[in-house]
Amino acid sequence: MFAPLLNSQPKRPSKGDDQVFKMGHGGTLDPLAAGILIVGVGRGTKHLQNYLACSKTYETVVLLGASTDSYDCTGAIDQRVSCEHVTKELVEERLARFRGTIMQVPPVYSGLKINGIKACEYAREGKELPRELESREMNVDECTLLEWYEGGQHSFNILDDGRQAPAARMRLTVCSGFYVRSFAHDLGIACGTRSHMAALLRTRQANFCMGDLEASSDLVTALTYADLDAGEGVWGPKLRPQLEAWIAANPKLTGHINGRDGDAKRRFMEDKELRPKQRFRGGWVADTKKERIKQQGGKYKGKWGRKVASVSTTADETNVDVQGQGNYKEAWLPTGV
Repeated sequence: MFAPLLNSQPKRPSKGDDQVFKMGHGGTLDPLAAGILIVGVGRGTKHLQNYLACSKTYETVVLLGASTDSYDCTGAIDQRVSCEHVTKELVEERLARFRGTIMQVPPVYSGLKINGIKACEYAREGKELPRELESREMNVDECTLLEWYEGGQHSFNILDDGRQAPAARMRLTVCSGFYVRSFAHDLGIACGTRSHMAALLRTRQANFCMGDLEASSDLVTALTYADLDAGEGVWGPKLRPQLEAWIAANPKLTGHINGRDGDAKRRFMEDKELRPKQRFRGGWVADTKKERIKQQGGKYKGKWGRKVASVSTTADETNVDVQGQGNYKEAWLPTGV
């Protein structure tokens, strides 16, 4: 399946004769999450940045009644608040606040860096953040309640206090950088209680999605683990059209591996010959870099290029040097002094 693609992959001289594929992904998922993960191979890795900035669709379950330090069910419960007043109608009403352009504060357990260190590393080590995470502008195209679970009608309850808390399953279509965990946390506060994320599934990223699609759809069905386990006879026919379409839309660049034309070096040398030489200390600047370094005083210039006085310097030499410096200074004094 992948062997013919080596013919369209630029040769990498520094890697030797063994031409293997580079691999990368187009955006990570939370440890709790499942769903779409875009993988790039070969020169396709250079296009993965396009999938980091695209919109995504999620299905999530929000459990009411308690919040956690990580904003999901993998963290420790830090607050328990009554949620008997929360109904399906109240949740649908509060969801209107999360549509359109909103401001969102990322969770502490995130990969955002503060002073070069991830915020989650501060949290895991029990350290306070040097500064609070700032809220960011986010776009939410869809925020829909799919299903409402009364207490005892689901298996997401981790409150361990005998209460049967309600839960809600909803679909979100959001921009890049959106934290579903923060949404789950903020929804509980908007409803007058506390909540956290109990499940997360990414159903779409860019034009890749889960499930069967209509023939006229522009979306592409992603491979599943079941397809991969069944062997190339199952996933091969599904993947081949995707690879062929991508190669046709992104033809191989000819010439230098970095995209430069093969005649670039020749033109550079011709331009160099026509370029007028520069003067340097009464002579001409050397042609090669090595010669220019030597011409300008070696590797270091200025005070770093001066030689340190030898320990064996005699007293007479030192006096002469000091006297010479004194005469040099006196020469600049005004005649009236």
